[in-house]
Amino acid sequence: MSRLRSLFAPLPLLQRNEERWFWLFIAPFLAGFVLFALLPLIASLALSFMDWNLRGTPKLVGLENYADLVNLEGKGKLVLKAFSNTAMITMIAVPLQLAIGMAFAMLLNQKVRGMAIYRMAFYLPTVVSGVATAALWTWILGTEGLLNKGLDLIGVAGPAWFNEPESVRWGIIFMLVWAGTGGMTLIFLAGLQQISKELLEAAECDGAGRIRRFFSVTLPLLSPTLFFNLVIGLIGGLSLFTEPFVISGGAGGPANESMSVALLIYRLLIRNLDFGFGSAVAWLLTLVVMLLTVINFRLSKRWVFYDN
Repeated sequence: MSRLRSLFAPLPLLQRNEERWFWLFIAPFLAGFVLFALLPLIASLALSFMDWNLRGTPKLVGLENYADLVNLEGKGKLVLKAFSNTAMITMIAVPLQLAIGMAFAMLLNQKVRGMAIYRMAFYLPTVVSGVATAALWTWILGTEGLLNKGLDLIGVAGPAWFNEPESVRWGIIFMLVWAGTGGMTLIFLAGLQQISKELLEAAECDGAGRIRRFFSVTLPLLSPTLFFNLVIGLIGGLSLFTEPFVISGGAGGPANESMSVALLIYRLLIRNLDFGFGSAVAWLLTLVVMLLTVINFRLSKRWVFYDN
């Protein structure tokens, strides 16, 4: 009872003043969160059970929109295509980003004159906007782009990367790897610099070579950083929008091969004004991201090593 009574006891004057200042300073964030995150979230969930195109009154249709998600003879066919495109791009781009980012971080962790310039050069693509990145790679991978002109010099006919269904997703993967590797490299570099040199020197004294030291010392101690980059990379890949939007003009072509889930949601909500079905697709994507994140956190207990 004494503990319960202490919970409702009046706070001292100094603590009450601190609490008032706390709520005052956090009020702008709370207002922005409620207006631009919480209320839209609730509204989209409600709209996913309705049929509404901004005209008239929303009509309650129950689970009809969610039933359309699995109707592969109707709307569900395009939804499945968008999810398969997004999954394929993510499953290839993210491992490449992780592998290349870790390799670059190992190189940039050396003590070489002018290393700050090299680090800036590797990180520079990350600060370029998604639209600029897509425009740059459209110029490089276009039908008459820089890469195909280089291939012509050696007698190889390059594909029309963004105009052919067979190659458009690979073009997007190239863009994601180029633009996203720099950020992962910087995070890996920070993780490498936290590894104790004494442990590496002890392993070397025990006769471990470079490869053995990497897999037995460096990689286990770097696993929390690897896990962080993996989660961020998966979320970024599943929310892919800018690159497909720019290269296809928002259409997701050719033959819907560049249609990502986020781009499909944009088309449904903004172009088609199908707020009910678009909200259902958005919530399906949210659930997929949440499920994959939970699975990653559960599996991380088996391979992520925390030295504390």
